[in-house]
Amino acid sequence: MTNTNQIAVPEQSAQSSGGNDVGGHDRPTSLAAMISMTNLGAMTMLLTPALVAGYISSGSIDQAQASSLTATELTGMSAAVILTSILISRIDRRRFLAFGLMIAALGHLSSALVPTYHLLIASRAVAGFGIGITYAIAVAAVSRTRTPDRNFGLAITTNQLTVTLILWILSWLSVSKGYSGTMYVLLAVTLLTACTIGWFPREASQSNSPGITSRAKRSTSGVAGMLGLIGMFLFLIGIGGVWPFVAEIALAHGIPSDAVAYALTMAGFGGIVGGLLVSLIGLRFGRTLPIILGTLAMATTMLALRVVSDRVDLAICASLIMMFWIFSIPYYLGVLSSADSEGRFAMLSSAAMPFGLAAGQAIASGLDADKNFSMQVLVSSLVLLVALGMALASARMTGKIAAQ
Repeated sequence: MTNTNQIAVPEQSAQSSGGNDVGGHDRPTSLAAMISMTNLGAMTMLLTPALVAGYISSGSIDQAQASSLTATELTGMSAAVILTSILISRIDRRRFLAFGLMIAALGHLSSALVPTYHLLIASRAVAGFGIGITYAIAVAAVSRTRTPDRNFGLAITTNQLTVTLILWILSWLSVSKGYSGTMYVLLAVTLLTACTIGWFPREASQSNSPGITSRAKRSTSGVAGMLGLIGMFLFLIGIGGVWPFVAEIALAHGIPSDAVAYALTMAGFGGIVGGLLVSLIGLRFGRTLPIILGTLAMATTMLALRVVSDRVDLAICASLIMMFWIFSIPYYLGVLSSADSEGRFAMLSSAAMPFGLAAGQAIASGLDADKNFSMQVLVSSLVLLVALGMALASARMTGKIAAQ
């Protein structure tokens, strides 16, 4: 086996040696349960525009208050992710998962019923906290599968399809006239997700399995995990420096707003293709090669935005950016999974994602006061290269540890 494959598949070799399936994580029903739990976190992040529109359309909440509601929910989610990552090795994951689902359901229900804005913002914080617990434990569980990269790709694809379905349901039910109906839909999704908790894998006691414990220790590296986490954070900063400004970049190049809407719609399909590619490829070519190709392709496509001239160019660039974004993320998560057998770094990355996107947007806004956008695209592409270097360094370190 070549050194590249040693670097690329430390997690796979650590968990598949001897045919052990720790806690039954790789059973189809367990994988389905884990992926369904990640849907709740994805909904919180991806449904934000729809939630803001619902809050404002109620007539009693202005734009600033609506933004505060979604920000509060995301903050509660991030706080729960960090807390769960600290406690993950000392808790019964299935019971804590049930607690998170109950808190999330109560948050959605109370959000639909509370009469005042202040109670609503408290309810959204509660819902976000419960979702954060659920999402963190689900991510940690996926990271313990034999092929976390492939399974994260499958999860992300499922997340996008689920959010698309929910948006269609919301449109069909015409609940955009207020937020209460949206909260009942989210409550229903949460309760349906809770029905899969019986399939969620139980944690096997590793104290009775010296071989598994030894392998877990060898696959754990705090330095490698921090490098991988910084790499993930920088990757999201690079994306945040460009993606939120795609519409402005298009308008600066004389491309009309209707072409921007078309390009963003096509980008959604690009994301689905990216997730499916990861699901199909998995670790067939290792982990290092897909990270290199995905990140470099993303940086190149971002640079191409500087020369877009019509709706076709814009649609191609937007679709490719989303495709390589979704394609790369599972492999970055795979690097983090291999650095810590408990999945703590993979969990922390889910808290770092929204912060990275926000930081990238803030940095880019400061760079491009003249609205030329060339500088922010160039800087964001360079940040992606630094992120790639961090991820490769992390993968090399965990590869050496796993080989000991």
